[in-house]
Amino acid sequence: MVRTRLTKQLNRIKEYPEKLAAFLELQASCTTALRSGWNPIDARASAEKLKKLNSIYLEDAKLLFIEYHNGKGTRATTLRSYISKILMFIEHVGNRRVDKITDYDITDYLNTYERKKQWTGVTYNYAKISLNNLFKFLMVNKYLSANPVTQLERRKVVRTESHQVFSDDDFVSIMKWLRTFDPYCLLFIQAIYYTCIRPRELRFTQLKFIDLKRNRITIPAHIAKNKKAIPVKIDATFRAELLKLNIENYPQDYFLFGDTTSIIGPNRIGENTPYNRFQKCLLELNLTNKNYTLYSFKHLSNVRKYLAGWTIAEICAANRHSSLVETETYLKDLIKFIPVTKPVPVI
Repeated sequence: MVRTRLTKQLNRIKEYPEKLAAFLELQASCTTALRSGWNPIDARASAEKLKKLNSIYLEDAKLLFIEYHNGKGTRATTLRSYISKILMFIEHVGNRRVDKITDYDITDYLNTYERKKQWTGVTYNYAKISLNNLFKFLMVNKYLSANPVTQLERRKVVRTESHQVFSDDDFVSIMKWLRTFDPYCLLFIQAIYYTCIRPRELRFTQLKFIDLKRNRITIPAHIAKNKKAIPVKIDATFRAELLKLNIENYPQDYFLFGDTTSIIGPNRIGENTPYNRFQKCLLELNLTNKNYTLYSFKHLSNVRKYLAGWTIAEICAANRHSSLVETETYLKDLIKFIPVTKPVPVI
């Protein structure tokens, strides 16, 4: 046992009345702290108890949560999504102590916004996940002893209709328009189709990531969605497109899609640049109601791979997916392209 001195040099006070008042104040503060769970012998356990007893408010919890995720390296878009839902929650319940938040408060918030903002099941569940992550963080850091979100129900998610695979006629029209009016967007969607590299990863792709001698592109772990630096094979057709750019004539730190005019450029393009250019194409062709997105090219690529004889495991590897389940989401529309021709077995 280690002796703990709490007098803080109070014995050096010369005047008795002043010394007595100081010791009485110290005695009162120690008594209050001990009754609240303070243990001078076990500082760590004491600190955990005091955290729960002197709980923080939601605004302070939000700042700690942001600091944690910034240090963890969470993607900026993910963190923004978390915080937007947390801010809505604080607006709904007020800046209260986190230990006073109940499952009823959270349910009321979710149901209110679901009704007023017409949230879909996906949005409802994401708001629940955001709050669950916040309160889980507070539990781990000993500000709470229980997570009020844990037992709350999820909403059934209606199957999404976004990222639809192109019809043959629409795909021909889109490619024809892009070849005529937007070579930049054309190469961008070709990159998605042939490599299955995600749009965000392509925006970050620098020339030094591209190895034409070995026919591969390696997206660094800090850029890749799955945080793994897995090489992507460059298909012969896409390699021919890359050779036209004369990549060797540019500095290695230039971006493959850094300029909408020259394609290669010194600066990373904006987050919505490829999206907006593709939307312009859809608008010109009157296809905005078809739920086509940039990811539709990735879906199309995977469907065509499967129909060409690729196994799901091979498609999984080509997409750098972490599991076959993830790959199957890209094949969700496969049944639209497979006619039923075999006879039913006789019984």
